[in-house]
Amino acid sequence: MSTVVIALGNPLRGDDGIGNVLLDRLRERGLPADVEFRDLGDGGFDVLHALADADRAVIVDAVRFGGEPGECAVFEPDDVAAVVESRGSHDSDLFELLDLAAAREEAPERVVIFGVQPGGMRAGERLSDPVETALPDLTDALVEVVEGL
Repeated sequence: MSTVVIALGNPLRGDDGIGNVLLDRLRERGLPADVEFRDLGDGGFDVLHALADADRAVIVDAVRFGGEPGECAVFEPDDVAAVVESRGSHDSDLFELLDLAAAREEAPERVVIFGVQPGGMRAGERLSDPVETALPDLTDALVEVVEGL
């Protein structure tokens, strides 16, 4: 059984780059060899290809779900109603891509979205203070999600 952790986001746009930052931190945690790490930037159809090769997937991204900046939440593909904005700065809507993967029977048996509520996502910004401060807790929470799949 293989697990893929997919980071989405643009590190040049403040908190939109949280997926990339958390992926780097996750790599340092010594997870099992069957965990693959994929930084897919703005995502698009590359997400479909990454999903097709895995048994389980965790997608890490900045997600507007109405929380406080730096808060995280875990979503299932059917939770689209709980998400304020699922397209973000990416080329395509993540939940639509997950529906497409399922329709093509190329979705892993288990997919979750690890969403971090962003503060700011303007070009040229660094991570916002609340998100930066939350990094240790976010990393621990992400490790728990990956290990719990």
